[in-house]
Amino acid sequence: MKLGLNEEQELLQSAFSELFAAESSAERVRAAEETGFDAGLWKHLVETGAIGIRVAEDLGGSGGGLHDAVILAEQAGRALASAPLIEAISAAALLAELDGDAARGLLSEILDGGCIPTLALREAQRSATQLVPGGAVADVVLALDGDSLVLLRRPPGSGERPVPNLGSSALAHWRFDVAPPDGERLVLSSGAVAQSAYRAAIEQWRLLTAAALAGLAERALEIGADYAKSRVQFDQPIGSFQGLAHPFADAATALAGSKLLVQYAVWSVATRQPEAAARICFAFAAAAESASTAAAHALHVHGGYGVSFEYDIQLYYRRAKSWALVGGDPHDELLRAAARLWDDAAEPVSLPDAGPCALDFSLGSEAEEFRAEARAFFEAALTPELRAKAHFSWDGHDAEFQKALAGAGLLFPHWPRAYGGRDSSPYETTVLWEEYHRASWSTHAAMTTGMVGATMIRFASEELKQEVLPRVLAGEAIISLGYTEPAAGSDVAAAQTRAVREGDEWRIDGQKMFTSGADRAQYVFLLTRTDTEVAKHRGLTMFLVPLDAEGIEVHAVHTLSDERTNVTYYNDVRIPDRYRVGEVDGGWGVIAYALEIEHGSGLVAGAQCLHLQDLASTALRWAREMRPDGRPALADPRVRESVARVTMQAEMSFLLGRRALWCSATGQPDRGEGPMNKLFGTEMLQARASELLDRMAPESLLRDGVEGAGAEAQTEFIYRLAAASTIYGGSSEIMRSVIAQQALGLPRSRG
Repeated sequence: MKLGLNEEQELLQSAFSELFAAESSAERVRAAEETGFDAGLWKHLVETGAIGIRVAEDLGGSGGGLHDAVILAEQAGRALASAPLIEAISAAALLAELDGDAARGLLSEILDGGCIPTLALREAQRSATQLVPGGAVADVVLALDGDSLVLLRRPPGSGERPVPNLGSSALAHWRFDVAPPDGERLVLSSGAVAQSAYRAAIEQWRLLTAAALAGLAERALEIGADYAKSRVQFDQPIGSFQGLAHPFADAATALAGSKLLVQYAVWSVATRQPEAAARICFAFAAAAESASTAAAHALHVHGGYGVSFEYDIQLYYRRAKSWALVGGDPHDELLRAAARLWDDAAEPVSLPDAGPCALDFSLGSEAEEFRAEARAFFEAALTPELRAKAHFSWDGHDAEFQKALAGAGLLFPHWPRAYGGRDSSPYETTVLWEEYHRASWSTHAAMTTGMVGATMIRFASEELKQEVLPRVLAGEAIISLGYTEPAAGSDVAAAQTRAVREGDEWRIDGQKMFTSGADRAQYVFLLTRTDTEVAKHRGLTMFLVPLDAEGIEVHAVHTLSDERTNVTYYNDVRIPDRYRVGEVDGGWGVIAYALEIEHGSGLVAGAQCLHLQDLASTALRWAREMRPDGRPALADPRVRESVARVTMQAEMSFLLGRRALWCSATGQPDRGEGPMNKLFGTEMLQARASELLDRMAPESLLRDGVEGAGAEAQTEFIYRLAAASTIYGGSSEIMRSVIAQQALGLPRSRG
């Protein structure tokens, strides 16, 4: 698995970042607004070989891969480059695919800076007159007319003023059925080769434009966050207010997902994944939406200054929308993706050659071998009786099956060998949780117990480890969490459950809420207050409390999502000091380590998207069923868009999980990847379940078990489950606060 840049790409990124900083400053962008074109910038782009980045070296280009071009496009987007760079790159790559003196001669002319090329984004037979990006300054336009690739050239020096437009781009109308006045119209190529080369160029344009939009959004968020950190209102930086910080976190998370979709599409093209063509559409749709949202919020944070021409953010706000719309309504990309994924009669899509690609979204051969081992175990060991009692929650725990998992080495393989584990990599652990889910077996007991066990390995005394961990590893004991209290909620540091030392013992009194699994577990990992005279984070101590200790009561709490949790009471509970985990008053460091695991490190990072994937597959199954009118629901454009959207967002959630996993496994700096993974997966689960309930109404009102209930009932259940998912493990608001601080550097948020 590799999601970063290689050394050459880092140099490429740095070189173009410096170029655009020098040649596409905000002042230069403003100066070019009348024409939408900066001739000085274009000269440098030609000289550095940017135009030919996708052209082979023997044809005069630099032979870069599609990922290299994405890196360049991101930097152009960050700087709002006033030039038809993406259109020129795509046009040059198109010409490089053609034989013939005319095509090769034009390519040389372009790479030498002798003419500015662009592309018609729609086929001429469908629209004889089009609004063409870069059309006001282009010397030549390439278009597909029927099965012929045509070149339209205007006379030298006959450029025109752009059509006034939202983004101050060099847009102009071109006709493709006749030659420009005093110009020429030439057929460069005809037949399947011409059609394939043109359509592949358009796919490349989509992907590079998505990358440019992502770069634009990234820079807009930086500008907005910088302003929010420096602007003071009510004696506080405005970035500390949740009303501003939390939308920043949502925008940063959506942007991270859209950037990953661009990379995923590149990798999919390079590795010839069957979904590659649809993923290009997903990348464009997601980037268009995230760029518009990011720029809009960044402008809003500026208040009235944001709409003033003197402030740079309005430049981004206008272009975020205009760049995405030049090819038409971005929502059409979801319909296009749906056709590419699910229409049997859809035409094959011509894709660009990806060239060299260092990206790798696979988990590797060792992880896949581990997956096969886990899958074989579940298929053999899950009897019909066990499958009948399976439940997604703690209620699905079976003590004997836990022991069987332990015997197979599939409980806590990520633990060190010294403590009975297998030293499995985070990638292997991730596929294990995926196989739990595939087998419809609850991960709650194994995942929670494994997380606490990993924390004990780091913080507990050797005496406690020797007493507890062998039982846990053998599947004989499981552990629940005792963090939340009725008056504290997500503010776990506000815990008031008291632990008072009395000689070699501790007396514990208090109450915990949402101690799921406490009715089945042997221990509870309990957060207590041991010092009331210091800051709340400093007076906490963690204990592993045996649940059979005298004075503990466990009472059931049943939830909206068909699961049992518990409220637990601790009344004069006495335990030896050996059950303390970590230093006295050092509990915040212990729980922070456990929360890091829970919120998306290598242990559970891949699990957040699984319910969203289930929702997407359920929606597709429902949409394909025939209706009384003899047509499937998928024939309805509203349904197609809804199913495509949940499919796209399931992929984004999957990718955010993979990124969190990779960052954890490779020791990358923490920029909120885990919280982004949790936030996006759960929020989109709730939003998409709600949307699909609307599409499936009124049958979606029925609960499972009703005669005839099917996918609708499953969606109804996911809708109820989704509400809890945005709260458990840290509410969405907590995740947003963490993301705002870690990803954008905003101050600690306030109400």
